[in-house]
Amino acid sequence: RDAAEKKRQIREKEEFDYAFKREQQTAADRFAYEKAKLEKDLKDKKEQMEQELSAREAAVAAKEAELNDLRKQAAQHPKELETSVARAVKETSDRLLMAAKSREDLLMKEAEGESNVFKARIELLEKTTKEQSERITALTKQLEAAYQKVQDIAVKTVEGASNSKSVASLQQLLGEQIRKQSPDK
Repeated sequence: RDAAEKKRQIREKEEFDYAFKREQQTAADRFAYEKAKLEKDLKDKKEQMEQELSAREAAVAAKEAELNDLRKQAAQHPKELETSVARAVKETSDRLLMAAKSREDLLMKEAEGESNVFKARIELLEKTTKEQSERITALTKQLEAAYQKVQDIAVKTVEGASNSKSVASLQQLLGEQIRKQSPDK
């Protein structure tokens, strides 16, 4: 009977260990999937922003080339026209550079914000995984303590059963002794 109980306890412990490892692996796989997805999203967004930034820079370069052409043409006109063109060129150039800079700053801030969100989600997933792991460890310790208590109770029960048999035998002997003495009187 004790062997069957021990086998049952060992089987339960193995089943618990298997379930624990499976749950831990599932949590780790889920975390790895989320992390990889977030990192891919972040990489894709960064590439998209870099492409947009490159396109903006190319547009600014084209506008600057156009402005250079205007400068050359203005050099062929009278001084007054040259002054007007130079002023228009400078204003347009400043406006385009400021717009490009603003757009670049906005894209960088958006990228930084999204990066922070992804990092926060990764940290939250890591924290959740750690908490689940700690909870599982605590439950494992509780289960092992419960197994130990059950074994202690089983040992005490077996010892108690053998002691009660000894007491019953002693009572029977005493009863026989008393019966033997009673007829003698």
